[in-house]
Amino acid sequence: MGPLKNLHGWQPVRRVALFILFLAMVGRPFSTLAEATPTLKKIGQTTAYWAGVIPVYDAQLWASDEVTLENLLTDQTALNLKLCYHVPLSQKDFVEAAETGLPTPLSPLHSQAVNALHLSYESVSPNDCYRLSYDRTNGTQLWLNNQLKFENNTPGFKALYFGLWLGKTPLSDTVKNHLLKGL
Repeated sequence: MGPLKNLHGWQPVRRVALFILFLAMVGRPFSTLAEATPTLKKIGQTTAYWAGVIPVYDAQLWASDEVTLENLLTDQTALNLKLCYHVPLSQKDFVEAAETGLPTPLSPLHSQAVNALHLSYESVSPNDCYRLSYDRTNGTQLWLNNQLKFENNTPGFKALYFGLWLGKTPLSDTVKNHLLKGL
């Protein structure tokens, strides 16, 4: 009866209590992070085509619950734009496309942020995914296959860069309209 004696004693209860305490302590940073990051809902999705025939990327837009067309590009609302590619593209392709859609001239701070983001682009292969995200805590971030490549907190940078897809003069009105369909 030696080893079974502990089953009816305090040792198993103590172990369970310590395990629960450990889980509560470990879970605390994750719950704090979840509270700091707003819950996002899918607003729209589409596929972008080159020459109307060749699928280039699938796009999904996610936003916080309070987002409207009026506050979409303000620094008050969280956004995630996920782009998953069907074709290989080079870093140069990304930079050239962005430069055709960005306003000119840019302020020195915005110019510096754009240059840093463009330097962080990497070539992609089919099935690679970029995610452009924004929240008030982290600012604008660029992720490639869930690896952080760029981060910037310059005020107004969110509107500038997300504006390539969602602004008054987007790279594609069709993509913009489908992404914003849920608003």
